[in-house]
Amino acid sequence: MRVRLIKNSFSGRNLKNALISTVGDFINPITFIILIIFAVAVSWIPDGLGNLLNMFVSDKYFPYVQVLLGTALLFILYILTIHYVKKNYPKLEIYSEEAPKRENLIIFLSPVNSVPEVRSFEDFKKVYTPWQMPAVAVKHHLPKLKNLYVILSNKSKNNFEDFKEFLNRLFPDSDINIYPIGYDKDIDFENMEDLKDIIEEVYETIRKKDKRKERETIIDVTGGQKLVSIVGAVQTLIEGRTFQYVSTTDYSVKSFDLRYHGEHND
Repeated sequence: MRVRLIKNSFSGRNLKNALISTVGDFINPITFIILIIFAVAVSWIPDGLGNLLNMFVSDKYFPYVQVLLGTALLFILYILTIHYVKKNYPKLEIYSEEAPKRENLIIFLSPVNSVPEVRSFEDFKKVYTPWQMPAVAVKHHLPKLKNLYVILSNKSKNNFEDFKEFLNRLFPDSDINIYPIGYDKDIDFENMEDLKDIIEEVYETIRKKDKRKERETIIDVTGGQKLVSIVGAVQTLIEGRTFQYVSTTDYSVKSFDLRYHGEHND
């Protein structure tokens, strides 16, 4: 198969865009005046400093003093730059602990071909189902858990009623409000934009009920595909949000708080 390579020619528009991106829009007279003033000021400063220095140093030694002073100023500028970069370099800190019990839990529902015949946690030893981890996540937050928000994909929204029955069998004495999220949408768990938007929708729903309850909310990233875990974790970079993960080895539930700081603290 022959592939035709399309070459970009450098036109007048390209030149204009390059100049504008480098020094600003020359078409704007205010910008042009500012550039002229800046250029004059920059050219006058070293001349003025040179003349000022020449008042105290003889012509014989002036070049040596100029070189030494210039080198010292460059070194000071280098030290200040390094200090500024280290102090202000963005830093991601991760705090992990056993997940504290929350009133609101957000989970992602994976699709199943057949509803698992599970009535107790002992049955999980005999029956495999991707719904085991969400069940462990729910159990961890009982009895405090009040609201469970189940994010449904375009493949799992037909499983929602079965999932409710599944939880009712496991937790017959619990009183949890279970809300389907995404019934009226076509959410793709492999689409980052879909995931980001639906997570924000859940948090907005919680804020409308009670703004203070956002801190009583945690999102579980165990279920679904890997992209679900990534987007769910990234969305908790917003202050006050945390996510949790159910260990596949010992079924412990840990929460993670990602804090992105603009200032580096040693």
